[in-house]
Parts: sequence; C-alpha cells; structure tokens
Amino acid sequence: MFVFYIFVLFIHFLHVYTKSSFSDVSLIRVIRNTKSSIVEDKSCNEVKSMCRNLSENDDLLILECLLSVDPDRLGNLNKECQHVIWNHRKNLIEDRNVKGALLATCSHDLDGLNCKSDGNGNYLKCIVTNIGNIRNAECVQKIIRLENVAFTDYMWISSFLKHCTKDIDLLKCGRIDPQSLTQINTVSCLQDNVFNIEEPCRREVFHLSELQSENIKRDIQLYSDCSDDYARYCSDYQTGSGRVLSCLMQQMHQDQAKLKPICRQHLLRRQKLIAEDYRISRGLLKACKEDIKKTHCRKQVSSDKTVRLAQILLCLEDMVKNGTKIDSECETEIVDHRRMLMEDYRLSPEIVNNCKSEILGFCKGFKTGGKTIHCLMDHALLNTGNSKARIQDKCMRALEDLVRETDVGENWNVDPVLHQACDPVVKVACKGLSGGNARVMSCLMDKLGTDYMNEDCENALIQIQYFVARDFKLDPQLYKGCYKDAVRYCHVNPDNFTGEGPSYGIEVLPCLYRYAYLPQDAMALEKNCLKEIRRVMRQRAISVNLQPEIEEMCLKDLSFYCHDKLKKGEEMQCLQNNLENLEEKCLEAVESFTEIEAQHADLNPYISKYCKHVIEQLCNVDANSDEGNIMDCLIDNKNNPIIKSNHACRASIEHFQIISIQDYRFTYKFKLACKTHAIRLCSHARSKYEVVACLSEQLLNATVHGLKSSISKDCKQQLRSQIFHQRENIEYDPSLKAACAADIDKYCKTLHSGNSQVLECLQTVSPGDLSRKCEKEVFKVKKLEIYDNTVDYTLLTTCAETIDQFCPYYNRENVLNCLKENKDQKGFSKKCRMIVLHRMIEQNENYLLNPTLQKNCLLDIRKYCKNELSSNEKLVGDAVIKCLKTQFKLSKLSDVCEKELAEVLKEQALNINLNPLVKVVCKNEINTICKFKEEDSAKVEECLKTALISKNIPTPECRLEVANMIEESQADIQVDPLLQRICALDLLTYCHDVPQGNGRHIQCLKNIMDSRSQNLTPNCKMKLRERLEMYKNAAQITHLRDIQDLYQQLVSSPSKIYFMIMIFVVFTGIFVIGILCGQVTRNKYTLLKNK
Repeated sequence: MFVFYIFVLFIHFLHVYTKSSFSDVSLIRVIRNTKSSIVEDKSCNEVKSMCRNLSENDDLLILECLLSVDPDRLGNLNKECQHVIWNHRKNLIEDRNVKGALLATCSHDLDGLNCKSDGNGNYLKCIVTNIGNIRNAECVQKIIRLENVAFTDYMWISSFLKHCTKDIDLLKCGRIDPQSLTQINTVSCLQDNVFNIEEPCRREVFHLSELQSENIKRDIQLYSDCSDDYARYCSDYQTGSGRVLSCLMQQMHQDQAKLKPICRQHLLRRQKLIAEDYRISRGLLKACKEDIKKTHCRKQVSSDKTVRLAQILLCLEDMVKNGTKIDSECETEIVDHRRMLMEDYRLSPEIVNNCKSEILGFCKGFKTGGKTIHCLMDHALLNTGNSKARIQDKCMRALEDLVRETDVGENWNVDPVLHQACDPVVKVACKGLSGGNARVMSCLMDKLGTDYMNEDCENALIQIQYFVARDFKLDPQLYKGCYKDAVRYCHVNPDNFTGEGPSYGIEVLPCLYRYAYLPQDAMALEKNCLKEIRRVMRQRAISVNLQPEIEEMCLKDLSFYCHDKLKKGEEMQCLQNNLENLEEKCLEAVESFTEIEAQHADLNPYISKYCKHVIEQLCNVDANSDEGNIMDCLIDNKNNPIIKSNHACRASIEHFQIISIQDYRFTYKFKLACKTHAIRLCSHARSKYEVVACLSEQLLNATVHGLKSSISKDCKQQLRSQIFHQRENIEYDPSLKAACAADIDKYCKTLHSGNSQVLECLQTVSPGDLSRKCEKEVFKVKKLEIYDNTVDYTLLTTCAETIDQFCPYYNRENVLNCLKENKDQKGFSKKCRMIVLHRMIEQNENYLLNPTLQKNCLLDIRKYCKNELSSNEKLVGDAVIKCLKTQFKLSKLSDVCEKELAEVLKEQALNINLNPLVKVVCKNEINTICKFKEEDSAKVEECLKTALISKNIPTPECRLEVANMIEESQADIQVDPLLQRICALDLLTYCHDVPQGNGRHIQCLKNIMDSRSQNLTPNCKMKLRERLEMYKNAAQITHLRDIQDLYQQLVSSPSKIYFMIMIFVVFTGIFVIGILCGQVTRNKYTLLKNK
C-alpha cells in the first residue's frame, strides 16, 4: 500500500510538471538539485544517529528532527555536513519547490493569495505574510512546517541567496545555526572570505553587514559569543542603537585581553568588513555623514557603491589639512578607525597579499596590537648590520599606503604600539599636549636621545618616522607651513595634494632644505616654513633612515663601509669618516648635509645630545638663530673644565673638527669669510687643511715682505681661528701627521695627540734629528707661529693668565715679545716661561724664525752674509746667525743690528738653554763639571768660561764655542751680564757717556784700571782682570782654530788641487827669490871684504 501510494504521487508529479506545475512531494522528498536525502550523504552519517526514528529519509522530517536536537550537539557537526544541510534547506525554500510541496493541499488557497514566483526566493515570504487569509487548516499546517525548517532570516536574505549560492558552494560556506537554523553562520563564512568572493555576492555581504551593524542581534554568532563581554563593558548601549559594536571594538583597542578570544575573532571579522566598506561602521557613518556630504568625499574617491574605509579617511584627512572644519564626533571616529587599521595588519589586504613572505619569514608569531606592522616597519629600515633582511618593494609600498591611510604621523594615539611604548615618556616630557596636529609626535622626536626617552619608544617612533619622512603630507605642521613654498619653488602640482597616493617623491624636502639653508636671492622661504624645515631637519638628524635623500643615495656605501654601525647617528658619522671613498651621488648628499650641519649645531645628534647643558652654560646663542656660533663656542671652550669633564661632548666636538678638515665648506663662518679667496688663490686645494695652508702661506708671505695682503679682515680672523684650533691636535693637520709619522713614533709615542702635546714635542726635537719631510713641515709651523702669535695654540693657552697679567694691551700677533721682556718678572708663570724659552730657542736656531732680527739686520745680512744666504733654508738660518756673530766680534755691524744681536747674546748668557749650539757641543761638560739646577742656568756659561781658562774642557768643539762666547762678550759688555752687574757702578761713574758696542765699555774700564788717578771698585777690578785673561786665552784658541779651519776648508774644497798648485808656485817663487837674494847678498859681502 505504501509503495502504491508513492507510485501515485510520482505519476501525479510527472503530470503536473508537464503542465509547468508541481505536485506535492512533501511527504516523500522535496525536489532538489541533489539526488539523495541529507542522511544518505556520506558526510552526514552522524545525522542518522540523531534522527533514527524517522519513518522515511524525508528532508522535511530530517530538518524537523534536527530542530529538536541539542544545539551543542548540532553545533559539533562537521562543516561538510553543515554545508549539505544548508544546501537542502536552500532547495526547500526555492519557489518551485515550495509550490511543489504545497500544491496538492493548498492549490485553491494559493490562487487567492496572488503570490508570484520571481525566482528570488520571495514566494515563501509572500505566503507566510498572507497565511492569515488561508482557511484550509491542513494547508496552514504544511506552510508552518516549511517555515519552521526554512532559514529563520529568509525574510531578508532572499537576494543574498540569489547572488551568493555559487560562492557558498565554491567555498563550502553552507552553515547551520544550532540555536535557530539561521543563515548567519553562512554569512559569517562569506565575511571571512570576503576578498575571495565575486562582486555581486560581495555587495550582498556588505549590505547584510550594514544591517547587522544597526543591530548586533542580527549577527547572532557574534552576539552569542560576545554576550558576556557586552554585559560586562557595553550594557549601557541598547542592542539596536548601532553603538554596541563600536563599544566592543574600543574595549578591544584598550586591552585585547579584556575580551574573550572567540569574541575578538568575530570583531576582527567585522573590522575586515569595515575596512572594505566604511558604511558597515554605523558609528563612522552616522558621525561623519554630513562631513562626507559637505566635502563630497563619497563622490571624489569612488563611483562604486562600495567605498573602502581608507579612501574615506584619506579624503577627510586631506580636507582637514587644507583647513576644512569637521565635526568633533567625526574626528573621534576617524581616530578610532585609523587606530583600528594600525592595530591589525589583516585588515589591510594589500599588506596580507604583498607582505605574505615577510610576515612568515620575519614576523611569525606576531598577531594583533600592531606588532606585526611594526615588525615589518623595522625590516623596512636600512639595517647596516645586516642582521635583518629588508622587505621587498611591494611590501614597502603596502606599508607606505597604510601609514598614509592612517595618517599615524598626525596623532600618536592611532598607533597602539607607539602609544604603549611612549606613554611613560609623554606623561613626563610631553604632558598637557593633545595628540592631534603631530604635537605629541614632534615632542617625542625632540626627546630622542635624551634621558626622557626609552628604547622601545625610540624604536617605534623611528619606525613610524621612517615612512613619515618620505611623504611631505604626513607631517601636518610641515605641510601647513610649507605648502605654498613647495608649490612655488619645488615644482609641486597643487592638484596632487588631495586624494589617494603620495603627492610627490622624496625630492621635495631636499629642495626645501636648499632654500632654507642655502637661500638664493629673492627666493627665501616663508618664516613659518623655515621654522618647520629646521625642526624637521633637527629631529630627523638622529638617523640616516629618516633622511631618505641621503639613504637612497648611499645604500651601497652604507652596506660596504658602515655595516657594523648599529646605533642611532652612527651611520652618518661613518659616511662622514669615509667621505673620500663615497660614490659621487652619496658624496654630494653627505657633503650637502655636513655643510648645513656646520651652520646649525642642533642638526648634529651627538652635539645636541651630549653638549646640550654645556651650550646652555657656556654659549649664549639661540639655537634658532645659530649661524655656526654654537660650534665655534664649543671649539673655543673645548678645554674648559666643564667640557673636559664631559667626555662624550668633547669627543663629539673633536669628531666634528676632524670631519671639517676634509672640506672648508664644513666650517660655516670660514666658508662665508674665505670662499672667494679660496676660489681665487687656492683653486688647486681640495680639503680644508689645504685651503688653510694655502691662504696662510699667502698671508705669511705678505707679512714677511711687508706687503698688504689681499685677504680680507674677516677671512684673516677666521683663518687664524682655524689654524689655532688646527694646532691643538695633530689629527687636525693630516699633512704634518703624515710627514712626521715615524718621528712621532720615535720621539712622541707616549703623548696624547690633543692639547698640542705632539706638535710641541716635535718642535722641541733638535731639527737635525727629525726626518727631512717632518723638519720641513715643523719649520712651517714654527715660522707661522713666530710671525703671528695668535695661531700659537700652546703659547696662548698656557700663557693665557700671564698675558692678561703682564701684556693685557699688547697686540696678540706679537705678544711673544712682551712675554720675553717679562719672563723674569716675579709672578711670571713657570709653565709659560718654559714655553717662552722654547720659542726663544727656536729663534736662536734660525734667523728666519726671528722677525725682529731679520728686520734690524737686513742690510748687514745682505752685506756680510751673502754666501750664507745661498744655503738651503735650514742651513741659511744657522749660518746667517754664525755670520752675524762673527761680524759682531769684529764690531762691523750697524748699531741697530749690533744692539739686537747683543740682546740675543745676553739672553743666551743668562740661560744656556737659549744657546742651542753650546748646549749640544758642550753637553758632556754641562752634565758634569757645570751641572746646575734649572733656576741656576745663568751660572753655566760662567762655569764653562772658568773651565776653559783652567783647561778643564776636553771637547774641542766646546772649547771653541766657549772661546767664541768670550770674544763676543768682549765686543759688548751687555753680552757679559755678570761683568756688567759687578761693574755697574763703575760704568755709571766713569763710562756713562761712552757709546755701547764695539768693546768701548770694556776699553773704558781697562783705561780706568790702568790709570793711577782713578780706581775701580775692588770686585770690578778683579773680575775685569779675569776677563782680560780670558780674552787672551780665547784669542789663542780661536786663532788656532782659524788655521785649522783654513786647512779643513782647503782639504775639503773641490778646487783643492788648484789651491795646492798655487801654494806650491808661491812657495817655489819665494824660494827662488830667496836664493837669488842670497846670492846677491853674498857677492856683495865678498866684494866688501876684498876691499
């Protein structure tokens, strides 16, 4: 009977179908695409155990059974079975199947309802809506049974089923809701795969998502899994207010641990949808509706119905930057949504797709809270240490888009990682500042490198600023201040300042930098722009990563020379240290920055960090108006105790000094004062020390020859300053250092290079002991220092207080003369006296180092010392002094020259150290028989003279030089200070009208001693007799030595054969003449005898 009944129904169905209608198959199986019932599908074996007591494998009965199953058990069905159940339910409510199920029982009733099948699944909806008009109880019962097993949300998803069935089948997204068998889980699956579905379905998903945003209950899965969190944190908001989702998301932003993981997962799904269509966010849509309408952002960004959140945010942000006012609630919503995008990279499909390999390779394990994004940013930074690989270009572009979309540079609250890391810093160092308009970001940048900053905050800040530095628009203060100048001077198209994408490349900032620091006529930046440019350069100088105009040009050089420089700021120092080896483009970029850095010390991160308090204490200079003054102040005060105690500051100053040697443009004031002279007179010079050497030589030559220099007063002043500081450290004079490397290692190895110790050491070494190259370079230093004492670092620093005491009004160029005159005064510094004596020794070694002697003895040198002038520079100086001494003994010098030389000899007599020749040739005697303390050095000469008379000087050269000293003292009593002091009263009494020099005072005293009518004082008489005896002995030695010298000269002469022949001829002639004269005399004698 049962089989017969089924057969009758089947025949009836075929009959109806041939007439384009359907029969009632609800008792057997609803017409569907599949050929089997739910329980007959292999993936749904578990359903059999749930619904065992069914008389037939009828889908309607099976679905009714599933409604009565425990929801927890039903929710554990595998996804494949859920998809099968979904397909059967979908088929059940299709128009044709609904007609087939109801036709046998409800045919008359359905005709009266006027419900038409439109193919969109609205037939069942129409019937249920008009069920009150049906009188047939059996028909009503069947309709109720269909409605109960159909999707409970069928009333509003019919269009969804039409457009999404294909995608649901493809993605296997058919799901059942164990609570109410709604479509919501299917929608959730499509929402999770929203980037993988076709456009018609995507629009439906976005539309449903909008409806869910109005009422959280429409997202049953989210509402169920987040019910506890809703009750705990957001119960103040009604479920239909559209604010519940916003509240939950805010709680998640504040602390993700607050919410349950399953709830966070659902919120992430909602956030992904919002990122793809801003309208899904009811809070943003409601708060910004009028502003979007007023600014036409909806029409500007897209003609599609679906508008991405990033597009709307960019448009609104651009409008705000251009001065458009928007509602405060809208501003709050914008910040919240920007933060949402920064918090989870999965909301940005561009990052998910373009950074897939980087996330797996570099950032695996990071999920939410913005950590993955910052991990990618960290790998975007140039890392010279090579411990981190850099991301690919496509990933870099995706990160750039994200930073631009979220405008994180404008508000630090947008970035959860930055906010968490920098909150302690902001609370202390940036207290009271609001987050917008980059105020807090700018404050944090100013605190880089200070004690306020912590490492996590610094790293997060640098990672964000790396991208901000590459887009002019991302720094709102800079953009606002320099918009007009960027358009005016940097060829920026103002039409590109709004909308998506970067407005222009990195070349705009270097363009503005040029006009800020190297202004051209009539092309100066506006005041506000100049202020912002200087702020940006100061803040970004901390790392080469924040200076794309340098980083992009120097990638190769950074990886080659600076691979081990990992700390902030070290990369730039490394590039500067390797300036000579950089490639051309990199060299130009680094030179340009260093030139600006020299003008504004606040661009030097090390100076700013380590010398901040020093600048406040010692340099009364405003950083905003700095034109090289701060750097000059620091260099001038480098040996101040305050700076000496701050080793990091002093090292930073010295590094700058070393770098500035490489190019004169790196010293701003020097460049400003001497650029034209350097171009005109020193075009061959490349480095600063070469320019300084060239200009100083020009200046020295003019001084020596008494000519007026063509170098301006300002340049002279700067030139002296540069030479002065160059003398402080051998490292600052590469030419001298290279020439004297071996000598430094030999004589000055243990000395520190600073404080002019090495240079002073080289100057005290006997010239003959230095290598030829080194001696030449040291002589240049000596000559320049003697002619211009303002460049003598050791003299001016050691004698600073002494100069103030004894020579306060003396011209600093010749202050050595004043110090020489006062060196024996009470209170004169011992250290200063030692330096003065060293300078006097240098002058006594070479007349070229004695400007006064050169001036007063110029005519005498030309007259008596012509042969000596033909020697090389070293021998000239020594030979000319010997020549002048010889003429002094013979009293042939002019009065002015004789007086000058007498002063030199007098000083030598008072201090044997000032007579370098005697000190060398009599070294053995001075260290034995005439050994005295330093303060008794005046006794050494007298001791040597006494030893000569006593014949206790074994060294021949020493005997000769002591004899010369005695003879020199005979020419002028001033050269014999001891005799002059003992006979001072006698000279005043008897010889006051006798002119000085030519031995006149000695002769006057001798005449008085020989006179019977006048008497000398006993001490004077005794000392004079000793001296007269000395003169006789000295004359014998010098005369003997003259004969020996004549013989030596004859033997060593290249014409010695000629001289020998001539001597032989002369002696032969004398012999012949003698014989002839003898013969004549003998004949005459014989003749007289015969007579």
